[in-house]
Amino acid sequence: MTVKNNTTPGTVSKILWHFTGGPIWNEKTKKQSNTLKSSAVAFENLKSILRTKTLRLGTYKEVVKVILPERKKLNYKTRIVEVKKNDPVTIESSSVCCLSDIPAPHLHYHAQRYGKFAIGFHRNAITRAGFNPVFYTLEDTPIVRSIYEGFSSFKFSNPDLIRFTTSSIEEQVSEIEDDSVDIDISHDIWIIDNEINEIEESISNAKQSLEDFIAFVKTFNQKEFGTIYCEREWRSTEQYKFGIDDIAMIVLPKNIRGTKYFRNFAERVVPRLKLPRRIPIVPWEDLVEY
Repeated sequence: MTVKNNTTPGTVSKILWHFTGGPIWNEKTKKQSNTLKSSAVAFENLKSILRTKTLRLGTYKEVVKVILPERKKLNYKTRIVEVKKNDPVTIESSSVCCLSDIPAPHLHYHAQRYGKFAIGFHRNAITRAGFNPVFYTLEDTPIVRSIYEGFSSFKFSNPDLIRFTTSSIEEQVSEIEDDSVDIDISHDIWIIDNEINEIEESISNAKQSLEDFIAFVKTFNQKEFGTIYCEREWRSTEQYKFGIDDIAMIVLPKNIRGTKYFRNFAERVVPRLKLPRRIPIVPWEDLVEY
């Protein structure tokens, strides 16, 4: 007889969380900073998400620097193909919206990095919406280099080099043509140009597909096992339009520096948004205590 196991691992939750007060994005470094959004901003973000019933794509992107052993580039001024050695390039993924699979007992730990304002969504609703767990890997591992090097090969292929060559051929043919010699290469050039257009479209499609894939790859270093690696992040490359029934719980603090966020939310925001009583609205302090 098969015994049904109703227990779940302590590292897996049926609720996935979206924190509204996480790290501020540093556009210059292309990384999340160590500074959290203010409580006031986190509270406004929470209300906005509930009002619009939408998790929008954020500014966050995976940004990776890759060193290409060799990269060919056409100098349009000199019309010379230059070869650069050990050329650093930056690759960005598609934009994403994020959730984390964090069991309630572990939320207190993550508050240090993401704040105390969060919306929890039922896991089955998240999977239906197309979210997917990310693939975590340490930086500079062979597998992540192979992914990014393959991406770079598509991104930095240069069909203009072929156009430059065909143009050069046409010029040379034109120079040797005279009244007695007529060389017609127009059809062949047309075939080449048509193939270049096909190659460009294929590269564009492949590049977009890889950008979408890289959006689900999360790199971290040896010092980030206790921050990045433990997030158990889920992502989507599309905004999430959710329904009220998709919400499993709303969590926010009672009081921060004299501002009574929980009372404000319960007495003013809940009636205005017409949130049903079946959605648990829990003070952060009570949730992390138990």
